[in-house]
Amino acid sequence: MTAEIVYEHPLNTKIRTYLRIEHLFAQLSGLRQAEAEAQQLSFFSTLFNLLDMLDRNDIKPDLLKDLERCESQLVQWSTHPAVSDQKLQSILQQALRYQTALLRCGKLAVPLKDDKFLAPLRQRFALPGGCCYFDVPQLQYWLKLPAAEQQQQISDWLAQLALTEQTLAFVLNFIRQRGEFMLLQAENGFYQQNAEQYELLRIKYSQDCCSFPTVSGNRYRYAIRFMQLSEQDGRSACSNDISFQLACC
Repeated sequence: MTAEIVYEHPLNTKIRTYLRIEHLFAQLSGLRQAEAEAQQLSFFSTLFNLLDMLDRNDIKPDLLKDLERCESQLVQWSTHPAVSDQKLQSILQQALRYQTALLRCGKLAVPLKDDKFLAPLRQRFALPGGCCYFDVPQLQYWLKLPAAEQQQQISDWLAQLALTEQTLAFVLNFIRQRGEFMLLQAENGFYQQNAEQYELLRIKYSQDCCSFPTVSGNRYRYAIRFMQLSEQDGRSACSNDISFQLACC
């Protein structure tokens, strides 16, 4: 079976930040069970990159605004006869729970930023080569702890981020479901259209087309150009027509 790839492109700064944070959470999930030392170091590096992202002051307010939009949209949908009231109520309750929890919590990830073990490591990891063991002997010691002890501590750390991860997943899932995939044609590998206040483009294409999409644009207009790898230039524009599916969210 031919593999299909879904490429996502943000059309504003907020969604760009959301996708970067989601990507870091996915990396943490893949690295949390790592046993090789290099992968364990990658776990800490990814964790500190995530904490740097969560230092932004706009993430929590943006999540709260999006939860309010979700709530308003769900209330509107509740009047539609084709919408399952039971499922809608479940999703609405989820949105309200996340909204309440975010309002009650302080600044995102503060316990991890103030953690007595993690905070010094975070400072060293910010420097090129700063995670050498002569700089952080406590890290070398931690890496030699029994796996069960390491995993328990990792679980405790990630539990401090669970609310942010779950809320972000809920909001992004809601945004993604606003758009349905439509089959389109990129003539000579190029397609453009008005954005109509969309926030996210989702492009589904076959790996067999031997190309990949690049997007330029903003909330008003966007252009999709399919490119192919090139040994001479790194990449070059495709000149053939390419079928793809597009969801505007």
